[in-house]
Amino acid sequence: MAHRFMLPKTRSTIHAVLLGTVVAASAVFSPAQAASNYVYQQTLVIPGVAFSGYDLATFDQSTQLYYLTDRSNNGIDVFSAASNTYVERIGSGLFAGATPSNDNAGPNGISISNVSGGKLLIAGNGPSTLFSFNLASNGTTVVGSPRITSTAVSGTPTPPNRVDGVAYAPTANTILTANNASNPGFVTLVNNATGAVIRSILLDGTGGYPNVGSNGVEATIFNTARGTFFVAVPAFNAAGTGAGGVIELDATTGNLLHTYDFNAMGLTGGCSPTGVAQGAGAAMLVACSDGTVGHSVVLDPTGTGSLTLVAGIAGGDQVSYDATRNVFFEAARFQPGGPVLGVIDGNTLAVQTLAIGSNDHSVAVDPVSGEVFVATGATTAIPGCTTGCVAVFAVPEPGAMPILAVGLVGLGIVVLRRRRA
Repeated sequence: MAHRFMLPKTRSTIHAVLLGTVVAASAVFSPAQAASNYVYQQTLVIPGVAFSGYDLATFDQSTQLYYLTDRSNNGIDVFSAASNTYVERIGSGLFAGATPSNDNAGPNGISISNVSGGKLLIAGNGPSTLFSFNLASNGTTVVGSPRITSTAVSGTPTPPNRVDGVAYAPTANTILTANNASNPGFVTLVNNATGAVIRSILLDGTGGYPNVGSNGVEATIFNTARGTFFVAVPAFNAAGTGAGGVIELDATTGNLLHTYDFNAMGLTGGCSPTGVAQGAGAAMLVACSDGTVGHSVVLDPTGTGSLTLVAGIAGGDQVSYDATRNVFFEAARFQPGGPVLGVIDGNTLAVQTLAIGSNDHSVAVDPVSGEVFVATGATTAIPGCTTGCVAVFAVPEPGAMPILAVGLVGLGIVVLRRRRA
């Protein structure tokens, strides 16, 4: 015998049911802290030889395409966050690959930008070369041959080790590259229209620039709010002591605009900055590669600059920002206790951590879907990642409970109106 669902008969009972459904719905829909609800979603296998050598990655939000510098397969792997599938490999066979020395490997740092007529994809390579690809607006079709610019010009250190960080300034149509593995580390300003080197800047203590010695120079970004380049500097002296910090450079001339020395700004202890990502406004999350310090840093460059510590996440390399959800992500390979993906709420700076594979240091986020891609070599930390893969993390899709709650609310409103009628 089938049982019928009996609607309540009295107005007080109707009110109780309606109130209960509203409370249930509000409990279901109340937003959780952004830094506490990301989970592993799936594994994307990387085709080709076993994936173990790689560096950084980026997303193009207009196409939802993910670009990963794959040294093992000597190219730039492209995946789609819209379909969570592999798309293609750009520049296959053109890069240095996973050479015996990391100092000359490639591809390395990567950046993609919208430009007139399409997109500009740039990547650092060894030895001391910058690759520039003109892409069609679909983000995959390569237009013409890639341009190769050497940053090994007169006066730069030998041997000509790899270009690491790269960034593009649309306002000046310039590219800033960072030679991380040279002694001393140096940055190069390139004219994107011609590919010519505008200026090579040795970070050797002259001209007000820091003396980094052999301690390297890390992430290079263009800060859209400031209209300038920012470069992470692990140490401001050749001895490698102190917290290090960030320098700000003019996008047209490369002139030093400001030095943000973290110790001078009040930070006690170390940091050794690596990854940098711009958040809301001009403020940036800076990863501290020194895992023992127990924190990352938010740098607000306004005025003379200020620092805010992000406790609970350290030992990171690349960082990324989801502007849609105001969430930062950090691939913390040297986090005490094991490598993690750090999820950092942009409002509260609350941190969630998710286990990832050994030495995982690349992270990028698609601001459309909210999916976070982490490249990893073969690992048991990620299901099905036996030959290397991209692990996808995200906030789970709403389940059946929200739908049920909405239905109950609607039902309660209908019943109440009928009773009043």
